[in-house]
Amino acid sequence: MYTATGKQSQHGFDNAAPEAPEQLSLLSEILNRHTFGVLTDLGVGHGWRCWDIGAGDGSVARWMAARVGMTGHVVASDLKPDHVPGHPRIETIQHDITGDPWPEPEFDLIHARLVLMHLADREELAVRLAAHLRPGGALVLTDWYCGCATEGVVASPVDAYTERVCRLYHDAVHVLSGKTGMDMVWASRTAGVLRAAGHTDVSVEDYQAPGQGGTPTARLARLHSVMLEPYLVSQTDLTVDDLAVIRENLLDPEFEMVTNHTYTTVLRAPK
Repeated sequence: MYTATGKQSQHGFDNAAPEAPEQLSLLSEILNRHTFGVLTDLGVGHGWRCWDIGAGDGSVARWMAARVGMTGHVVASDLKPDHVPGHPRIETIQHDITGDPWPEPEFDLIHARLVLMHLADREELAVRLAAHLRPGGALVLTDWYCGCATEGVVASPVDAYTERVCRLYHDAVHVLSGKTGMDMVWASRTAGVLRAAGHTDVSVEDYQAPGQGGTPTARLARLHSVMLEPYLVSQTDLTVDDLAVIRENLLDPEFEMVTNHTYTTVLRAPK
């Protein structure tokens, strides 16, 4: 996960926030199985040089380090890499890919999860990352895509009040995301941007995590309602009581929210 900056960090989406360890842990619970499956299919192995951008809690970097062995190397970068534990084969760096010099030399694998959707120059960065691969290397870009405007926000039967407050919560979070520069449809355009730059070996995998109450995705939405409560009650029609109802439902296994699609775009550089 890429540490948010600017306006978004003022509302709690920051690796320095007290809730950050729980947030990063839930993100790993939601996405790691999907991510590890994609990386396994790529054949990550001994001697690979890997770069994990927006390393979050370091769980993906640790998986890479176990695969690359003693002859490999992993660079784990984040704006605030405080939650990446030490490891003999992981070089942890504080790094901003939009302004800092990039690690050298080129990489066999570059992975960025929930990173480019936050950045204004995401299209240019995607193309630059592809050019930073060794021959035969792989670029793996994962971001969330939200189609909830057409799919609805609640999948289980609920009363009109619950439907309304869940919609208000969903819409408020997405309005805030837009104000901070997040692009919730970028994931559906990533492959097209890379193909337009001349890359031909590009594929996309779609994953949608379960959304029943008590699952990691629901618990993450619940945590965000806590982190964003000052904004939600001051800038929207939601009340503290409304948020309490939302949080109760997000722990109820009979309740099911509609979850974001996770699009993972995989590019293989020519050998």
